[in-house]
Amino acid sequence: MYQRFIAVGRLGRDPEVASTPGGAHYATLRLATSEYIKGEERTEWHRVVVWDEKLVEVLQRRARKGTLVAVEGQIRSRKWQRDGHEVVSTEVVLDRFHSRLQVLADARPGGAADAQEANKVYLDHARRVDFHDDELPF
Repeated sequence: MYQRFIAVGRLGRDPEVASTPGGAHYATLRLATSEYIKGEERTEWHRVVVWDEKLVEVLQRRARKGTLVAVEGQIRSRKWQRDGHEVVSTEVVLDRFHSRLQVLADARPGGAADAQEANKVYLDHARRVDFHDDELPF
């Protein structure tokens, strides 16, 4: 089986870059996506973790709070114990092999394309990806 998460949204804060004890760099993002239902905006927040070091470098150079980005990755859940209670976190993971990240527009007002147009461009590109029968998992 295969699952994929694709979203276009704005960063809710600057990317947080950190390192593992082994020296690998990763970035954590807060991504806001919105939709309009009956004239009202509904915003969802997504936690995104980027493990591809080249994408982390791009984020450090080009992304900050308000930047419009397109992400494609996998949904993963983690469990751990905190103060004797089980904590569960669901996040979008962008790794080196099964993900994409594209900075669509910077955070400056007027310096970016409209979010709906950026979403259309990204999804049109994603639809052009060709799958061969031997690559499908079913």
